[in-house]
Amino acid sequence: MSLSTPPPVLQARFATAGGKPTYVRQMFGRIARVYDLMNRLMTAGLDRRWRAFAARQLALSAGDSALDVGTGTGDLAITAARMYPDAQIVGVDFTPEMLERGREKLERLRLGERVRLQVGDGARLDFPDDTFDACCSAFVVRNLADLPGGLAEMRRVVKPGGRIVCLEISHPRNKLFSSAFHLYFDQLVPLLGRVVGQSFDAYSYLPTSVSAFPDAPTLQRVMTDAGWEDVRYYALSGGIVAVHVGTKPLP
Repeated sequence: MSLSTPPPVLQARFATAGGKPTYVRQMFGRIARVYDLMNRLMTAGLDRRWRAFAARQLALSAGDSALDVGTGTGDLAITAARMYPDAQIVGVDFTPEMLERGREKLERLRLGERVRLQVGDGARLDFPDDTFDACCSAFVVRNLADLPGGLAEMRRVVKPGGRIVCLEISHPRNKLFSSAFHLYFDQLVPLLGRVVGQSFDAYSYLPTSVSAFPDAPTLQRVMTDAGWEDVRYYALSGGIVAVHVGTKPLP
């Protein structure tokens, strides 16, 4: 299956909604109120550790700025802001309902002066070339309609020598562990979404989208083809997720 061709069940959903971006935006708008709770429940709290690992790979210095693409409710942006108190973080997302939840958290945590959340589309970032010292994303790139294009757009807004850090659900290599993971992820997570969030559709999209997404070595090649160099990845929690790190070439 090519990177641009989703499975038939998702093609039908995207067509009904008027395209993948519209479907994804509407879906996340529906689950915004339970998004953080579902993340904690689905991962038994491991998502916080994964985000902390990803934030460490940013390696920001005092005065640096980072862009969190598809920031959602701001969890990765908040993690980075806490880890790098002398850096500025900007988070963009095209789902207003998610950003509203994120701004509530920033106010509660008193991080509003160092983290700015704004409406924005990862496919067309509204920033000049070479704006940020780094960019990051968490559980976002599989939702892009054009994965290579989105990765190239992130490269455009990062300064030469700057980093990309991409946290995404992946494919465990151990066959026994992979079978157990997919039993849980493909069958139980949608049921959990129905019980907790009253959204079976949204949480059945999650495993279906992952099944069509490249494995870690393939994503490494896609990122390299999109113009990032020295791309490497770290498999976490038995390969359930992977964190890819790359650098924008110097002129």
